[in-house]
Amino acid sequence: MKKIFRKNQIAITSLAIMIAVAGYLNFTKSEVPTIKESSNKEETLDSIDTMDISDGDSLISEKIDDEIPGDEQETIGDAVLTQAQASEYAAGARMKREQTHSKTKESLNEVIQNDSLDEAAKKEAIEKLTELADIIEKEAATEQLLATKGYGDAVISIGNDSVDVILNYDELSQSDRAQIEDIVTRKTGCSVSQIIISRMNVSDS
Repeated sequence: MKKIFRKNQIAITSLAIMIAVAGYLNFTKSEVPTIKESSNKEETLDSIDTMDISDGDSLISEKIDDEIPGDEQETIGDAVLTQAQASEYAAGARMKREQTHSKTKESLNEVIQNDSLDEAAKKEAIEKLTELADIIEKEAATEQLLATKGYGDAVISIGNDSVDVILNYDELSQSDRAQIEDIVTRKTGCSVSQIIISRMNVSDS
């Protein structure tokens, strides 16, 4: 009787051990998908972080573009010219002015040398030629004096009722304007009301 009981006890113990081993194996297998799932989650997070950074850069770029005024881009030609641009502009403007003076002198000389015209017409042409020479001298003298005061690229054009002063500047203070007007009035003999001060512009060259 004791032997039978002992055999039964051994069988029960063995069965319990087998159940425990089977349960352990099932538990271990069930953990594998969890680890893989965790790995997939990390990969997904990495892709999300990358997307967010890229989107952030895009938003920053769009923000910067929005903060640049469109009018500023359109009016860039109205900005102060560089030294090279100002010098080129001044040289071109003086050349056009000299060409105009040359044509005027040529026309007056033709009148003076025309034997078919009376002496009154020739005398008037000589007076205008003298006036033109005086204008040319005043323009050069005014530009030279302005250059000594820091306005080296100024272009002066003396007309019948006005004196055009073209300068390269961003903003002209009241003291600068007063100094320029003083120089121009002294060198040309015009009044302050006849002076027209303009700014150099690339589109005008």
